[in-house]
Amino acid sequence: MLKEPKIGLALGSGASKGLAHMGVLKILEENNIKPCCIAGSSIGAIIGALYACGIDLDIMIKLAKNMKADLWMDPAVSKKGILTGKKAEELFRILTRNMNIEDADIPIRIVATDLTYSKRYVFDKGPLWKAIRASTSIPGIFCPVEIDDMVLVDGGVVERVPANIVKDMGADIIIAVDVCKDQSIFKPKNIFDIIMQSIETMENTILENKLTDDYIVISPVIKNVNPLDFTNVELCVEEGKKAALEAMTKINKAIKEYYNKSA
Repeated sequence: MLKEPKIGLALGSGASKGLAHMGVLKILEENNIKPCCIAGSSIGAIIGALYACGIDLDIMIKLAKNMKADLWMDPAVSKKGILTGKKAEELFRILTRNMNIEDADIPIRIVATDLTYSKRYVFDKGPLWKAIRASTSIPGIFCPVEIDDMVLVDGGVVERVPANIVKDMGADIIIAVDVCKDQSIFKPKNIFDIIMQSIETMENTILENKLTDDYIVISPVIKNVNPLDFTNVELCVEEGKKAALEAMTKINKAIKEYYNKSA
């Protein structure tokens, strides 16, 4: 009996554009493709963690459509960020049912950036909510998460699409979802826009040439959407579905080639 390939999924950062990850997951499910492991960065960490916890995709999409800004935005009286992140933290705790990373239904790793040592930090144990909170701490917007001597911010700063982590987790076939391949073109109007556009520009430069032919890259085309505007749920989900459908030929080919090599 042939051994099934381990399919790993890397979900990248991209703020509101990352809602497309749900569309990608929807198409993978419809084609009976369930990841054996997941790595997520920023918005990819949120969606990857909820999926790894066993939350139904239709419920996730409904939650996203009904998510009001006041549920996660809480102004800070701090020099470290505009928002404290306490509301977001509590929201993540509720959604993940206070689950630990090691207890998730699907093995998951969550990426953050440690400013103290200027390097990537990967959460592989402990509370999921804390890992998500760290991975989504957009510099300048959310106050960072401090653990021991580490100061942790958004994982996308160093690892926008954590495909290498999925590879290290033992995946045979790696599907990497990059929602920011085509950078949005709009003139920033405020400090939030300036921060997000600056980070996206930096991430595009860092990611260049990192996603090699070893990975199946799915790139939903989501143009001219403000990264902090989470009201375009249907648009993002549909673009995720469209991109995933286009990638199914490559995915099925990779699975077939794996079986041929294993025969």
